[in-house]
Amino acid sequence: MPLKSPFPKEVYERNAVIYKLMANPKRLEILNSIKNTRATVNELAELLGVRKANISQHLFYLRAMKLVEVERKGKNAFYTITDPRLVEPCRILKELLEKDKKGAKKTGKS
Repeated sequence: MPLKSPFPKEVYERNAVIYKLMANPKRLEILNSIKNTRATVNELAELLGVRKANISQHLFYLRAMKLVEVERKGKNAFYTITDPRLVEPCRILKELLEKDKKGAKKTGKS
């Protein structure tokens, strides 16, 4: 049987755009921070130790790709992740790296 890609090319292209966007550590931190809650720019800036302007810029890109959404209440804008599964790759990679680190310690490799 000939080798066949499981998804159409467009799926890989879209995924690559999202992976590139999520390759920024602060964006990953933002997404993980609002996985189960909502937060304002001020709250995220304080939590992550980053200027509000930087948080706003990251949220702009995340909103453009529909990874976060905003709900406005009065003067406040609350950001939430559109789907908590978006941060699963981060959790999986963390677990894999911890497993590799433990395996390296057992074998004496680092």
